[in-house]
Amino acid sequence: MRNIVITGGPALAIVAFALSGCFDARGADGQTVPYPEGYRHWTYLHSSLIGPKLAGFWKRPCEKPCTAGIFNFYANEKAMAGLQTGQYADGAIIAEELLEMLGSPSGGGKEGERRLVGVMVKDSQRYESTGGWGFGSYDGDSREDNLDGAAKKACFECHIPKKDRGYVFTEYRER
Repeated sequence: MRNIVITGGPALAIVAFALSGCFDARGADGQTVPYPEGYRHWTYLHSSLIGPKLAGFWKRPCEKPCTAGIFNFYANEKAMAGLQTGQYADGAIIAEELLEMLGSPSGGGKEGERRLVGVMVKDSQRYESTGGWGFGSYDGDSREDNLDGAAKKACFECHIPKKDRGYVFTEYRER
């Protein structure tokens, strides 16, 4: 059995994504990105914890019993192939979800409400101006992409330093 480890500064990517304005833009720009239906059935990549003061909680504060956030990352089959080769085919999708972390007085915790779903969709023609990637963000259980054109551009600008890896922060490594 092979073990797969996904690395690559996910916490940095989350902070950069949040600070770029990807979580707080509203409106449609005519290039909406489809909601990643069934993403929880894809390959689970990794999780990252964020503190209760970070941008994922800007719309509604993380208040007790919420003590932090959990970002879970998933990839469809085409994205998994891209993670291995560095070349992403059209149809590759990487999704992330932010869940509340509900803490207990004993120090334990469990996942709570979903706050958002973010997505990157590879379509070289449709999203040519953003390196072939479309970016979307959905609040809670909404299926309505709430990023406007400026926010989508900000998402892409955050990913430019990873151009040599197909604009993706996550790295694939077998061990």
